Amino acid sequence: MSDGPEIVAKGFVDAIVWGEHHRVWDLLSAEGRRTVLRVGASRGMDDALIARLRDGTAATSEREDFLGDLVNGLRADLAGNDLDAVEAELDNDDTAPAGTARVMLVAPVPAVLNLPGLPVAAVDLVEETGEWRVDRIIPRTSK
Repeated sequence: MSDGPEIVAKGFVDAIVWGEHHRVWDLLSAEGRRTVLRVGASRGMDDALIARLRDGTAATSEREDFLGDLVNGLRADLAGNDLDAVEAELDNDDTAPAGTARVMLVAPVPAVLNLPGLPVAAVDLVEETGEWRVDRIIPRTSK
């Protein structure tokens, strides 16, 4: 396995920040892609387009529009955070199933405050063909 889950999670966030929509798609697991397409379906996306995206047969313009919308949606989910500064920390949960990992994205706070970083999101990853892939990202919302 090449990069650890923390590196992949941080790379995923960096791809969102920089609008690298192909990289975002590439870093999603098979389940992550299915989830994104299910969300699209629930929001009225055409079933034929979903099938083309799933099968990799969508026209270039369809794929580009979809991936652009995906990145914009992820940005909206994470809005209000300095995503360039977030740090990725592996959640060392011994009860997690083998081949899975959770990474916490944490916004650093000034050292003078002597406080832990503020949680921004959790990223669930899974091993697929020897690589870590993102299953889902769970933004932390303030309440």
